[in-house]
Amino acid sequence: MYILGFNCNIHMSAAALIKDGKLIAACEEERFDRKKYSGDFPRNAILFCCRQAGITPAEIDEAVFYMKPWLGIVERAAIFAKNFPGSLATFGKHKHERGTVEVVAANFLVRRRLKELGFRGRFRFLEHHLAHAASAFFVSPFDEAAILSVDFAGEIVATYLGRGSQNSIRGLRRINYPDSLGLFYGVLTEYLGYHINGDEYKVMGLASYGKPVFADVFRKMMTLSPDGGIKMDLSYFQHHTGSDIFFTQKYVDALGAPPCRSEDDLENQVYRDIAASGQLVFQEAMDHIVDRLKEETGSDNLCLVGGCALNSRYNGKLAARRIFKNIFIQPAAYDAGCAVGAAFYLWNAIMGNPRGFVMEHAYWGPEYSAGDLLSALAKYDLRYEKSSDAPAAAARLLADGKIIGWFQGRCEWGPRALGARSILADPRAARMKDVINAKVKFREPYRPFAPAVLEERTGEYFDWKGSSPYMLFVCDVLPEKRSVIPAVTHVDGTGRIQTVSRGHNPPYRRLIEEFDKITGVPVILNTSFNRRGEPIVTSPTDAIECFMATDIDCLIMGDYICGKKI
Repeated sequence: MYILGFNCNIHMSAAALIKDGKLIAACEEERFDRKKYSGDFPRNAILFCCRQAGITPAEIDEAVFYMKPWLGIVERAAIFAKNFPGSLATFGKHKHERGTVEVVAANFLVRRRLKELGFRGRFRFLEHHLAHAASAFFVSPFDEAAILSVDFAGEIVATYLGRGSQNSIRGLRRINYPDSLGLFYGVLTEYLGYHINGDEYKVMGLASYGKPVFADVFRKMMTLSPDGGIKMDLSYFQHHTGSDIFFTQKYVDALGAPPCRSEDDLENQVYRDIAASGQLVFQEAMDHIVDRLKEETGSDNLCLVGGCALNSRYNGKLAARRIFKNIFIQPAAYDAGCAVGAAFYLWNAIMGNPRGFVMEHAYWGPEYSAGDLLSALAKYDLRYEKSSDAPAAAARLLADGKIIGWFQGRCEWGPRALGARSILADPRAARMKDVINAKVKFREPYRPFAPAVLEERTGEYFDWKGSSPYMLFVCDVLPEKRSVIPAVTHVDGTGRIQTVSRGHNPPYRRLIEEFDKITGVPVILNTSFNRRGEPIVTSPTDAIECFMATDIDCLIMGDYICGKKI
């Protein structure tokens, strides 16, 4: 049986296809239409999943959409009425997202859009946070686990606490919009001049440069209740009123005027301190909820999901607390991951099938043949040669100080580049951080780069035990190693690590092994293969165009090593 899960119409559209309870393919629409955070109907992603399975949309038995459009209408109507007439603005197109009416209408029309592709099977809607919860628990290695899903909001729920056991998920508690931790962090993102629901990771990076001197100001913006709940002081926020700006004048009065959104403005220590303060209070609120969930479930296992689960600084702090022995976060923890969750919830929870799949890697996107690579290379004025050992050649180039575009196998599922579509460099060269930010990524100078390390050697360089295959945990770089790998050591002495095990990406693993043989350092610098404002590259053409438009020294696609014509 083929089951399609998909999401769209707000942001991060995606599709995933499972066959008899096994994941076949999963990919975000942005990888095809080249619109970062694309919310369009995932036509390309759906067709890719079908091609990967060797079927047509007509052969899909069931399709599940990640939201119930009618759910929460009564609750949101009450919020609308309370804020009338200002809330009339929610019917129109919003600065941040599509208008409420447009989204609801589009959600009701997804079945028709699917039929236009030839789909003839049964169609279902699924509650948003159940899709999130299923995307974490049903692909985790745990027979039972506590489940926490935290994001901006689904239909009405912003935070979902649950318990997973075998092929079932039971809800324990829900915190409804507008009381939202995702909102809290999103408004901070907006205040600092970034794009809400997308640029929160930039605030997380900026926070490392500050001190939490404004923490008490942020603590006044929410109340933490003894039962593990949170309550936002809505006098600071106006996301629920239809305003194009989600923070009020009271928010500005408390923190001062927001930056003018120039990069020079964010050099101001005040804004760095504001970012650090918001990050700290976010962590405190998350701990408040997590502690209650631990108390209610008693589980040693936690499945963490939702957009807030991409906050790797918090994830690292949570792991260090050791209140859960095991934490699983699937690589696409944000809304795109609901496509996977929707499909598995139907297979496991609704149909009652036993679980038989664990997500052990993130390589679920498109792959290209040698012929595809050669066809793309032929269109561009590039010199290239075929290597008998591309990983070893790449390691030598890295050791010589070259920046490499690395394109191998199936592309990654989720927002992180994990050695399939990556830009790689030598972590020993401190200058690499500034060079890549300025001349390759064209992005803010404070943004950090991630270390990828051989899993069994992690403890030699990082204060970390276990695995971190999806780059979703920040930990301390050991003090004596910070001068050894300065390009991947953030200003606060931390790194967002990717541990690389044997088996799932052999070329990438071999590259790091060969680099270790040459340099004695089992760590490389890894960042996503894209320019600022663009999705990660998917196709050979995407990779070549990014390579030619930046100061990347060398492009390695499959066995082909490409240089720029001099």
